[in-house]
Amino acid sequence: MIPLRLRTRIGLGLAPTPRPGLAALLPLGLALGPAGLNLLSDSVLSYLDPAVSVSLVALGIFAGLDVNFRRPREGALLAAASVEAGVTTLLVGGAMLVAQSRFALEGPPLWQMALMLGIAAAVSSTSSSAAADRSSSLATRVGDLDDVLPIVLGGLVLASTVRGVSFGAVSLAAQAALIALVIAGAGWLLIAQAPAEGEQHVFVAGSLLLLGGAAAYLSMSAMWIGFVGGIVWGVSAGSARDNIDRNMQYLQHPLMVLLLLVAGARLQLGIVAVALAAIYLACRVAAKLAGGVLARVLVMRELPADLGRRLIAPGVMAVAFALNVRQAAGQSEATTTLLSVAVLGSLGSELLSVLPDPQRREP
Repeated sequence: MIPLRLRTRIGLGLAPTPRPGLAALLPLGLALGPAGLNLLSDSVLSYLDPAVSVSLVALGIFAGLDVNFRRPREGALLAAASVEAGVTTLLVGGAMLVAQSRFALEGPPLWQMALMLGIAAAVSSTSSSAAADRSSSLATRVGDLDDVLPIVLGGLVLASTVRGVSFGAVSLAAQAALIALVIAGAGWLLIAQAPAEGEQHVFVAGSLLLLGGAAAYLSMSAMWIGFVGGIVWGVSAGSARDNIDRNMQYLQHPLMVLLLLVAGARLQLGIVAVALAAIYLACRVAAKLAGGVLARVLVMRELPADLGRRLIAPGVMAVAFALNVRQAAGQSEATTTLLSVAVLGSLGSELLSVLPDPQRREP
């Protein structure tokens, strides 16, 4: 029996296909958006922005809920995931900085956009099976945890777009975390005391709305604020945590569908975006392979030798990071291009992840 939170991460699209979320919903959003039928016009998309903020908060909450140091070797697995994610962020971010310097894109500083693309490339998803061997289980857990470092770095980088590269950016991220802690703590108290399931639905949804509103007001990373809220809820015990898990389960699918449809609708195809996406995809695959090797050598020898290949699938997180940047940093040529590169790169990574491994033979 797969635990509830592990089933939740698979359902979110944080595991690679066979769940066809990315491959189906992103093109559908493009077809319905301004570049297609225009059913999701620019005005409609602007009205959906608050709901997208809630979806981003929900993603952060799921990531926070899943961090559990009571599990065996969780610290070592988090260290391995951070090494792999850090290598990917640096390699892809550096490559995108060089590539983007050839194009004059209006918007936030070039280094911030390149770093955010590196952060988006760092997240992964892995398949999970109840019958998986220990090596596969370790790889799955690394794929689950390699979004922790990107969420933290993403929060700091987005804070720097508001306050600049200074202590003010760290202070803003800390203030956002404190607000998230207060909202999540208050929500937990209400959920723990709610006797009826309907009341629990209301309190969970209200907490998500408050967290999303705080992120929008501060122009901060909604995923960072949601992650802090998820950590607060994750350390709680008893029936309250089970109630939160169960109620988040009800909300996850419509929120993720909305996020992917909006990301697809905001996709803008062009020569610059396609060229950068091709570079992004190639560098991401190479960085994942290198990061997997370093994580295995430096942290945990028990990890499978093909760890990097298992982490090629991005899930929905990469698209969510890019959409979060566009919301927090404002609409500009640079943020729109960043979103397009992340969407196209995620689709390409998803396709590569389902290709058979030529070195693995089926029995």
